[in-house]
Amino acid sequence: MRATLQALILAPIVGLPLQAAQDLVFKLPTENDALYRGDNEGYFMYCDRWFEGKHLQPWEAGSYGYTRTAKRIHNGNIICTKLHEGIDVKPIRRDAAGEPLDEVHPIAPGVVAYISNSPGASNYGRYVVIAHEVPEGTIYSLYAHLRNIKCEVGQQVGYRDVIGGLGYSGVGLNRVRAHCHLELCLMVHAEFHKFCPANNKHGLFNGHNLIGIDAADVLKHCQNGAAFSLSSYFNTLSEHYRVRVPRDKTPDLLKRHPFLYKGDWGSNSPALDISFTAEGVPISIRPADTTVTEPTVVNCKPMPVYQNECTAGRLAGKSTTAHLTASGKTFINRFLWQEPEEGSAPPQAQD
Repeated sequence: MRATLQALILAPIVGLPLQAAQDLVFKLPTENDALYRGDNEGYFMYCDRWFEGKHLQPWEAGSYGYTRTAKRIHNGNIICTKLHEGIDVKPIRRDAAGEPLDEVHPIAPGVVAYISNSPGASNYGRYVVIAHEVPEGTIYSLYAHLRNIKCEVGQQVGYRDVIGGLGYSGVGLNRVRAHCHLELCLMVHAEFHKFCPANNKHGLFNGHNLIGIDAADVLKHCQNGAAFSLSSYFNTLSEHYRVRVPRDKTPDLLKRHPFLYKGDWGSNSPALDISFTAEGVPISIRPADTTVTEPTVVNCKPMPVYQNECTAGRLAGKSTTAHLTASGKTFINRFLWQEPEEGSAPPQAQD
């Protein structure tokens, strides 16, 4: 049943032979091992930042989460309000002209699902996406800003294979800040290509259809050879907000990741509650007894700032008045889209 479901969902979309699902040990994407030595400054590529009249180069800006666009809030603390969904890995080898020489490898065995070889087609520059089969469903690793690509769609790859060179392709990068942007993701919807914006150049593997978890967390967990469990990891993540949706709009994500459901499959509840981290990772789905006609925020973590500054702009208001913004509604509806019934109006493209 498990293999049949995956074959129905993935194979027709990307036309790939699937590897058997297995527990995987995720390894570093380049020869930079500073992460394992606790040397964050040596591992994460900084961003240039001007803050309160000072020029800073914080390594934190290259890590996962709300690490960019700093501001000082009313209590004097400094927060960052811009989400960085991946991690930026520094090069450790350069030639005499300063060009990076590091090679990029898959972080685990998998199948190359997508390649974008056009530097200007997205902020990712040249990028590669690899599909990995684990017992809890297919997850994806994404490698961006590559200087070149040395793999093909459909190719089965392992730890030692070279999929490209670390580089600085993409908007706003230069040779000095060359790095490998790495994401470890879930796919939001397996039919994203049917309702995405008309200008989408990347089909299913558009960044809007991939939700990133903290790749550095996963790499550190596997440092000594321990296999990674997606469900166990999700159990360690905290809910920031909860959105209630009508039961007839079951998230497509559940078809590929049934471990997310925390309840009785036979429940006749009229609604479902989807719990999200602040970064937008859906960590659980539960039956709910209260009817709703549209996605509605029913719980939100108190914060010292308005919710738009700690939810990537998907929520607005304070915790007690939190509600979905226009972009938040679009975000939730990406999970819930369903094929229109025959004879109904075609779906509207989403921003």
